[in-house]
Amino acid sequence: MKAEFGIVYLCQRLQVSESGYHAWVSRPQSATAQRRWKLTAQVLGTFVESGRAAGHRKITATLRADHGTNVNRKTVLKVMRDLGVMPPAARAAYRRAAARARSAPDPADLVERRFDAVLPGTVLVGDITYVPTAEGWLFVATVIDLATRSVLGWASGKRQTAELVVTALRRAIATGHLTPGAIFHSDHGTQYRSKRFTRFCGRHGIRRSMGKNFECWDNAVAESFFSKLKNERLRWIHFTTRNAATHEVADYIRYFNTRRRHQTLGYATPAEAMTRLTRQTTPVAA
Repeated sequence: MKAEFGIVYLCQRLQVSESGYHAWVSRPQSATAQRRWKLTAQVLGTFVESGRAAGHRKITATLRADHGTNVNRKTVLKVMRDLGVMPPAARAAYRRAAARARSAPDPADLVERRFDAVLPGTVLVGDITYVPTAEGWLFVATVIDLATRSVLGWASGKRQTAELVVTALRRAIATGHLTPGAIFHSDHGTQYRSKRFTRFCGRHGIRRSMGKNFECWDNAVAESFFSKLKNERLRWIHFTTRNAATHEVADYIRYFNTRRRHQTLGYATPAEAMTRLTRQTTPVAA
């Protein structure tokens, strides 16, 4: 292949010295080594001919069809790895796998579908939903207290970023209702798995919790709120701007917290439940 690729390039790809190559040329090779080098040349040539886009399966099929080389695809894969050549899709998949291996594991499920927290501010749940507008999607993130079903914090924006969920949680913290070591439960969304959100929770002593992948019931309370928001308020409204949708979401959250009565709370409002439970847990002065 030196006429097509050049000795310098081939030696670099094969990670051998040029002097070693010339020494190898001057001495006879075994039959096994000759077959190996022939296969290596065929694999590299086929890969280059494909525009460096073919994977080991397509190269195996091409070798069988064009060269009559009956070789196992695993052998072709090993040759490609030894050469250090991979198609773009394989490189991207490798980078994603490597990134997952380097990332910290997701937190355990500390809630396990126990949605009956006794004390306010001890267990929070969060999620993100979207609202269609003429300007595009409006994304809404919420933080809900399990004991009172109060929406303690929320944020909206045109992109579902880590900053969106951080803002919602920061506003929940600002209410003063969170207790030390509070649990925040969510799904496995990238925003909740981000370093930005992880660091924010760590700085504020909040323990992260996540349910199983693709298991919506593990975060049913957050899902239930969005269902009520859309069915009771947003379904019948066509929003021309994100700003109009944001105002409507804010108005519903005020209604939800102060006026809407919940069967789960014995038909009290979240505000009434928060007042009652807070009084029960506040120590009486001597």
